[in-house]
Amino acid sequence: MRKLWALLLCLLLFSLSAASLELDSEEGVVESMGLSVRRALERSMLPLLKEDEILVARLDASLALELRVDDRHLTLNIPAHTKDVEDYLVSNLSYDGLVLLQELPALRLEFSHERGFAAGSALVEGRPYLVLDGQGNKRGVVVASHVRRQEPVLAFLQQTSGKELLVGMGLEPMGLFPLSVNMYLQGDGSMGLGVGTSYPLGSYPFRLHFGFASPDLQQGYLVAGLGAALPFSHLFSPNNHLVRSLSLEGKALFGVGTSFSEGGLYYAAEGSLSLVYQRGAWSFRVGGGNHVSASAGTLKRQGLFLNLGTAYTYTL
Repeated sequence: MRKLWALLLCLLLFSLSAASLELDSEEGVVESMGLSVRRALERSMLPLLKEDEILVARLDASLALELRVDDRHLTLNIPAHTKDVEDYLVSNLSYDGLVLLQELPALRLEFSHERGFAAGSALVEGRPYLVLDGQGNKRGVVVASHVRRQEPVLAFLQQTSGKELLVGMGLEPMGLFPLSVNMYLQGDGSMGLGVGTSYPLGSYPFRLHFGFASPDLQQGYLVAGLGAALPFSHLFSPNNHLVRSLSLEGKALFGVGTSFSEGGLYYAAEGSLSLVYQRGAWSFRVGGGNHVSASAGTLKRQGLFLNLGTAYTYTL
């Protein structure tokens, strides 16, 4: 039995293997300095390394930081007057640290700026891309907000969810038809359900939406329309977790359907504006709008609404 538990533990540790850090601080280096260096390396370098690689670091009393991965070396000198050592190292290693990598993905984040990233490839405008770390793990999602086709080709990317991203991380195209199942509670106490998908149009941030919606579980509609989502990272720095996970989303939908109890042909139109928090495949939203439905010249429902909902999205 003990051998079985030991075998299971070894298998678990193997499945959780990741790049590691070995930091040696010379005598005379204050403890707070060593902790800042460790945090900076864990943020800026370990996510880029392969799972079996070891980052060996040595910090001497003169604040010279020597880094080595296998036979690749880098030395950085930390100015004595530096107020925030962690931010200083993270900033400098964002490009200089790439020399420690064995290879870089062909499709990757190549540049960073105050409000996002850029890649020197002709990506598809409006398409989402999965960001992968050095071990191939999912790190976050970005969307191509603008693509310049003239030389030099450049695609600007906005983060819509995930952890802190780094230059050098790989990109993987996501499907163009995300399938979402959503449920929401409205201000009047009624509950609604919906299933839908969307497709990015040629001009970011607009998308074509279509699907099925039942705003009160008494009527059902096939709907289609336009929508747009503006990530907060487009307006603010994505360094903050809340900023890179929030977006403002607007939709204008039109539908045709029926009443589950009375039958007949119904027509509906709806405009909405929501604040959306994205966490992996799940999203949570709060918002409101205006809804109108009618049948054979008779107004069935009209007015403003507020709702609180969640959705699970699977990308085909």
